[in-house]
Amino acid sequence: MSEKLIQLRIESDVKDKADAIFKMQGITTQSAIKMFLTQVANTGESPFDNLFGNKK
Repeated sequence: MSEKLIQLRIESDVKDKADAIFKMQGITTQSAIKMFLTQVANTGESPFDNLFGNKK
């Protein structure tokens, strides 16, 4: 399976706070994002489904 690189920009304070929370949970921010995207891909659902209009 091939991989793709995703880059994003985020405010320093947001990243620092998220890093600290994930560290307490024993994971990295990178791992948390990877888990989030994997869950969305596997279930076909997003936690944002009901926030931005009707789901298909």
